[in-house]
Amino acid sequence: MRKTTLIILAIAALCSCSRGVRKDLEQVERIFETDPVEAGRILDGIDPVALRGKQAALYGMLRTRVDYVTGMEIMSDSLPRLATDYWGSRRKGHYPALSWMSLGCAYSSMEKDPEAIFALLKSKELFKDTLSYYYADVISLLGKHFMRRGLYDEAINAYTDSRRLYHQLGDCRLEAFSEYNIGKLLFEHKDYSKAYDIMKRMQDDACLDEYYRNSCNLYLAHIVNGLRGKDAGAEELEYVNAYLEKVSKEEDLAAGYAMKGIALYYLRDADSAFIYLERAHRMSTDLSIKIFAVKGLEWVATQMKQYQAAWNAEILNKQYQDELDEMSNKSEIIQIRLQYNDEIQKHKYNARISKIVLFSVLILIVVIALTVIFYIQRDRRREAYYVRKYDDLIQKQIEEKAKSAGNRLMEACEAFRTGIAFNLVNDVSLQKRSFRQEERDVVIHDINLYFASPIAALRSEADRLGQQDINLIFCTLLGFDQDLIADIMCTSRSNMRSIKSRLKVKISPESFSLYFKD
Repeated sequence: MRKTTLIILAIAALCSCSRGVRKDLEQVERIFETDPVEAGRILDGIDPVALRGKQAALYGMLRTRVDYVTGMEIMSDSLPRLATDYWGSRRKGHYPALSWMSLGCAYSSMEKDPEAIFALLKSKELFKDTLSYYYADVISLLGKHFMRRGLYDEAINAYTDSRRLYHQLGDCRLEAFSEYNIGKLLFEHKDYSKAYDIMKRMQDDACLDEYYRNSCNLYLAHIVNGLRGKDAGAEELEYVNAYLEKVSKEEDLAAGYAMKGIALYYLRDADSAFIYLERAHRMSTDLSIKIFAVKGLEWVATQMKQYQAAWNAEILNKQYQDELDEMSNKSEIIQIRLQYNDEIQKHKYNARISKIVLFSVLILIVVIALTVIFYIQRDRRREAYYVRKYDDLIQKQIEEKAKSAGNRLMEACEAFRTGIAFNLVNDVSLQKRSFRQEERDVVIHDINLYFASPIAALRSEADRLGQQDINLIFCTLLGFDQDLIADIMCTSRSNMRSIKSRLKVKISPESFSLYFKD
């Protein structure tokens, strides 16, 4: 007995914990977009080791996304893999798409561009709602990694799509950020005129974050350098100085110093140019900035006739170029794209087969249903035909008898039409409203009063006759509309048909044909 009790308590505790974890995960889903820090605090209180199935997958997805948004370093793809393994990629849906999006975020944090692109392309394909922030974020993140790998056409297309989506969603901040990135890509693509127009516009765009508005100064300096070269030294220096006034991070300072060194070189201040370029090369860890700096050092050293320094700069430039080329291995991306396309084609083929099977089953069901309906309708038509024939025969047999009985009924009808109930029925019909209960009672009372003799004859013929049967018989005889009769009887028209059908059994065919002419 004690063992059974302990087992029951243990099961109850496990169920209670499961419900608590489920509520916590649902809360994280609700507040993630508005308060990712609080979402992370809630996730910190969940023990992932005890989670299984959907809860483990949801935790892995949410933990990864929260860490990515809050800027925490992600060291492994194990958590988002729980989500992608659980939901897979066979069908489109919210959770499958978000699971691959979280895996892409993990690889993005780990700076694994090819893997991030592959995961994000899968996520893009799995979204049903292509007008949502999640979908727009995936497109924007794809643009970032395309740009990092030097795939400028793909990156421009991605940022163009994300700009359109953010515009439709009404988010001017992210729309401006996408426009800013398009300007960067146009600059990298050496389309300086278009890049200049965008950066000049973004420089004063209040929707763009201040950090990126300031970065426009640096890009404008580079663009002016690309457009006019040595003739734009003073303008370049003005943009660079404006940029350097608002930055403090070493990498940002290094980028500014490199451009300032070039501007000073154009202004023939070789000593200062050498100092700034050497400082930029020493401070930066970014290969593109290092390459830019050593190129400038080579020019300045040549101008100063320091040929050994120029030779060293040339050697460094070649070394950095080789590293950059190795990092920007486009064949890797092409391989990923081909693999991704193969998988998508398989998914589309499987989806087409599933649709064909589904439509075939639906067509078979429709054919069977139509066949059943056809036979039912045929039987009903035959039944109606034989009933009509039978009624015609009975009518002919009792025609003479019906004349005398009909005269008495006509007299009763004329008398009824002089009473209060008939006027009441006309008023209700003209006003197009329903009967009140007291009005129904008046009508039924007058029917029983004026048709007392026919009612008594009917009851002697069929003792099972009820008040509903009486009401239907004499309301029909009085020529009331079917809707009025249903309202008086406080029933539906389908129920009236049932009552009328049962009357054929309760009373004789002669009486039935006397009261119901149709």
